[in-house]
Formats: sequence, C-alpha cells, structure tokens
Amino acid sequence: MDYIHTAIYENKEIKFHYAEWTVKKELKLKKGSAFYVVSPWALTWDDENYYLVAYDAAAGIIKHYRVDKMQNTEILETDRKGENSFRNFDLAAFAKKTFGMYGGVDAEVTLECRNELAGVIIDRFGHDVWLIPQGEDHFKARVLLSVSPQFFGWVTGIGSGMRITGPESVKADYAQYLKNIIANYEVEDMVACRET
Repeated sequence: MDYIHTAIYENKEIKFHYAEWTVKKELKLKKGSAFYVVSPWALTWDDENYYLVAYDAAAGIIKHYRVDKMQNTEILETDRKGENSFRNFDLAAFAKKTFGMYGGVDAEVTLECRNELAGVIIDRFGHDVWLIPQGEDHFKARVLLSVSPQFFGWVTGIGSGMRITGPESVKADYAQYLKNIIANYEVEDMVACRET
C-alpha cells in the first residue's frame, strides 16, 4: 500500500508480480512470473479487499488488481500514463459496474424486473438509474456494467423476477452460462444413477 500511495503521489509507474491461488492453497505467480507494469491512479475497497485501479499502457485500458495478490512491488522512474483515461474517471461508478471487482466487457444492458426489485436496482446502480414502467408489474432499466460471470451470478441470485432483455449477445452469453451450470449437474446425476 505504501508503494502504491508513494507512486501515485510522485506520479510514477510501478511494477509487480501478480499471483493467484492454487488448489494447494499456495500463491502462484501469473504471466510466467513476468512483471506487470502499470500506472497507479486509485485504491478502492470492495468485499473486504483493497484493489489498485491502474492504467495498463500496453493494453491501453484501465485495469484493477487485488493488492494482497501483488508481490515484489517497485516504483519505477517512468512517469504515469493514462491521464486522459482518468480525467473524468468516476471511481464510484467503476465499482458499481464491476461485480465483485471482476472485469469484463463493458456494455449497456437492459434488465426487465418485477416492481419489487426497484430497490435492488437502485442500491446496485445508484439513484440516477432510469426505471421505465412496463405494464403494472414490471419495469426496465438500462445500465452500464462489466459483463462477467459474476454479473451473471448476481442475476441468477435475484431469480425469476429479473431477466436480461438486451443486447442479444449478452442474453446469449447468459443462456450459455446457465447451460454450462446445468450440464455440471446432469453429468453428476448420470454418474450417480450408474453407481446405484
């Protein structure tokens, strides 16, 4: 955290190794142990973890990294990049559209919901979200978010009172997400039947 704060204050890039957990409960370095080089711009807290929000000049996009998975962090002599990307950056909006701080492809998604879910939508996306009545029992909301498995899990957790109505590509991805989950249980059921 100190390195990140110092790099932001001094307008410098940082490099670090990034790790992920293995089934042996060990942290294993990603990218073949290569260093990540990014321009740090902000720190945020989500689901009991700190995240670095940074500009990746090689990819030309804003990315985020869990701070506790960053190792061997060093401040570089090179100045930060990505100032234009962060000029109008809204950290709160970024956190709202990123489910569980898992990145995905940004898209404007239309959700059709039962009226009793208005509070769920407002709590998740803020008071500025437009809720458009659809008959007596439903409304539609168009929201900008990062489409990811975590977003699909959130929709699934809400249940049958919410459905994705657009764009078609997101609907298709969600349907495939559900099919893959169901397929996991169909295989287990067939194995269980054979064993009995």
